[in-house]
Amino acid sequence: MRDELDKLLCEKFPKIFRDRNKSMQESCMHWGFEHGDGWFDIIESLCANIQSHVSWKRRQHPDLSDEEFDEQHQPIAAQVKEKFGGLRFYMDNTDDYIQGAISMAESMSYRKWEQGGNKRQKRRGGGMRTLCGTCHKQKWNVTRRQGRRLS
Repeated sequence: MRDELDKLLCEKFPKIFRDRNKSMQESCMHWGFEHGDGWFDIIESLCANIQSHVSWKRRQHPDLSDEEFDEQHQPIAAQVKEKFGGLRFYMDNTDDYIQGAISMAESMSYRKWEQGGNKRQKRRGGGMRTLCGTCHKQKWNVTRRQGRRLS
């Protein structure tokens, strides 16, 4: 994902992406968002949903300090990437509600092109790709002329 979109998500959801700039030994978020720009809206909506849920949960624990609450209940993104043609959003410190929201966002990613956000269609042959129809034709024609298949 482009740097400006990466930065926007980290600024908008600093608690979720607090490990974004840690070393590779400390967090896989060191590598950033390992997918194209087309899933930005899905991730932004997911994070807004998660943080809203956490705010609701915060009201259920007035006895905890902010630091204690964050330690026990604040979800933290561990890795965000593309795998097998779909979004993978790994988090620490989640609950069933958040896991359900993540599953829904990952399912939605199979319907959107990873790079541009256009509607995606299932493709046969080669490895799994997240391409819209136009890009699939362009990629297939280029690699076919070079004597290779898409992987």
